[in-house]
Amino acid sequence: MELNIPQKYFILSCNEKGSVRIFKNTRRRAFLAEASFFDLALNDVIDLTDNSVIINKLLPKDKAYLNEFFQIINKNQGKSVTHVLRAMATKERITQQIYNEIGDSLVDKVDVTKAVTGVFRKTNNYIPNYQVKKDLVKEMRNEILNEEKISADTFAVLSTLYGNHDLKTFFTPFEQKQLKTKIKEASIDPTYDKLISLSKRLNRVVLTVLG
Repeated sequence: MELNIPQKYFILSCNEKGSVRIFKNTRRRAFLAEASFFDLALNDVIDLTDNSVIINKLLPKDKAYLNEFFQIINKNQGKSVTHVLRAMATKERITQQIYNEIGDSLVDKVDVTKAVTGVFRKTNNYIPNYQVKKDLVKEMRNEILNEEKISADTFAVLSTLYGNHDLKTFFTPFEQKQLKTKIKEASIDPTYDKLISLSKRLNRVVLTVLG
């Protein structure tokens, strides 16, 4: 399934009532930002240092669904990850734009239904087909159990699901144990250095902002 990190996170964070579960929950919105940071950083659009976020290149056309998020980074370039995340998480209007851009990108790409809820305050609700979620989990489960290494994208999605307390929703205790083993092996593999560094930094920031 050709989906990017925040798109996968978005689908897996939905429940039977759809994506309003993300929109109405501060923690889930914050981890949507983390997934977006991962997507841009792992594709070298941005660099995250200990003290700042640096833009390396313009946002690629195939990542137009992160345009609003990229604009927030652009306005706050050189400032800390914490500062950028707070700019998103504390301003609901901006949060809604990011949420809508990622949701709309899924309507065009996979079987996701868009509905408008609310009477006085309209909110877009994106409801993924059950099979879409099932297939996505199946792909990730196969990678955890059968592949020698976990891909960078899957690692990032699993990291956000873990931080958001959703990992146990999709994976059995045995599968989670296998995943733990893979992550332990990755921690001493130089090819994962950037990924693990990003994961630790982003998780610290999310917890700081939410604390």
